[in-house]
Amino acid sequence: MPLKHILLSLTAIAAYGQALKVQVDGKPVGVENNLNLMSGNGIMHVCVDNPGQQRVDCTPSFNTALIPTHDAVHANENYCESTNGTPAYTCRLRNKALTSYSPGMTFVLNVDATCTAFCSLNIDNVGLKNIKKIDGATDPGGTLVASQPQWVFYDGKVFRLMGGGAASSLTDSRGDVRARRVISTMDSTPYQAAMTLDVTAGDVHKIRTNPSGGNATLTAATAGLPGQHMIVIIANDNTSAKTITFGANLLSVGPLVGVTGKSATIHFVSDGTAWYEVSRTVGL
Repeated sequence: MPLKHILLSLTAIAAYGQALKVQVDGKPVGVENNLNLMSGNGIMHVCVDNPGQQRVDCTPSFNTALIPTHDAVHANENYCESTNGTPAYTCRLRNKALTSYSPGMTFVLNVDATCTAFCSLNIDNVGLKNIKKIDGATDPGGTLVASQPQWVFYDGKVFRLMGGGAASSLTDSRGDVRARRVISTMDSTPYQAAMTLDVTAGDVHKIRTNPSGGNATLTAATAGLPGQHMIVIIANDNTSAKTITFGANLLSVGPLVGVTGKSATIHFVSDGTAWYEVSRTVGL
């Protein structure tokens, strides 16, 4: 056999012997001399020839524009605990130090001193920023309470409390509500011979009598909730005195006799089964 034919045969055998069998999840994909790694969906490959080890080394990586890193998604573990005993709160993040504030950052803030009026926060010595209520303008004024963690977020200027305030700032140890004032809803009921109070529409009801109308009967739609109070204001017209008789669900000491051109009030409290008259005032 000519030498050139022998060389061609050896080359063909060598080429065939170098063929690479490729499988994915144990399933054959193909048998080729070359394996081409293609980047896609954010995954990239960097390969270099390593003749000393008789191999090609490939290092996978990913495109952070498509697949964000932990630091990009969650730049820090966001638990911020201040233990300096003052409303000028300071804390250090546990996973890694914060390098700057960015609008939209959120943190769980736990403090050891109640913010009774004005307070501020400095995280990892990045800088002192004021803490405000959710409106971004009002000082917390007691709504940030020691040992009661709250979410805060940075709006680019200040830290805003994301909660409405701690429960203990509104109630005492007995559960009694403490507030600046509580204003009941006023409900107006048209005057007619038979009237029914919607006790879910408000706790204060006003009735103005009709000059052309006569006496009337007043009932309540339900017996109310235990402990619920209700006040009824009746403004008598200037034509004639009207007498109001109380019917279903209203237990009173008797009819309310009006005074021409004057008003009257009557106070009821519910035990859950009926409304009981507490007091009345006539001739106001």
